[in-house]
Amino acid sequence: MPVRSASKRVAPVAAMAFAMLPGTVIAGAAPMAFERAFPTTAAPAHFHARIAYRGRDGVHRIELWRDGATRLRRDTDARLITVATRRQPRGADFRLDLLDRRRRLHTIIDRTSLYQVGRFTDWNDLAFGMRRPAGRYRITALARVDTPVTAVAPCRWFALESEGRRTRICWSDEQAFPLLMLDDHGRPVWRVTALDRAVPTPALFHPDDTGYVRTDAAADIAGD
Repeated sequence: MPVRSASKRVAPVAAMAFAMLPGTVIAGAAPMAFERAFPTTAAPAHFHARIAYRGRDGVHRIELWRDGATRLRRDTDARLITVATRRQPRGADFRLDLLDRRRRLHTIIDRTSLYQVGRFTDWNDLAFGMRRPAGRYRITALARVDTPVTAVAPCRWFALESEGRRTRICWSDEQAFPLLMLDDHGRPVWRVTALDRAVPTPALFHPDDTGYVRTDAAADIAGD
């Protein structure tokens, strides 16, 4: 059985990385709405991917499983396990179970609690690797991108401009996921290295936390 603790410790949620760079715009292309450029309504029922992304502290590895629109799991660097579940497929609220394998910590929190402590994480961040910018933005379709890096599946390139920065993103409508992002020097900062649509086992979303210290951060924050 896990060891229970009432300490107010919130494990970190790994962040999705973006890099900014110029692109070749399709002649006459008009700015697009975020949901039109990066649609998720036709996402496959099951999705599994391995991703490499470059953060400020180096390259990290993510393995992601989506099971319908109500649960997902993301493992980061084989150390941090993030399991997200929600009751309604399009519901805003969800529960997060964060397991730190190295520190043997299991933290439980929800979206409402995250927002209360200033961590603005949404379902789309976790499931689709993208979130709609909070402020003004501009998205333009790109005719082509000159890069030696090849995406693992067909995808369409877009330039996303927000907060004075410009990002090129190769988005797969079929997978409802960004397959590739590049920095100013053409180096990949986000790259899907493998994907499939295998049905995940139910046990995958209930990782063993035997011997872990369990903290219900959602209850702690709600009680403040």
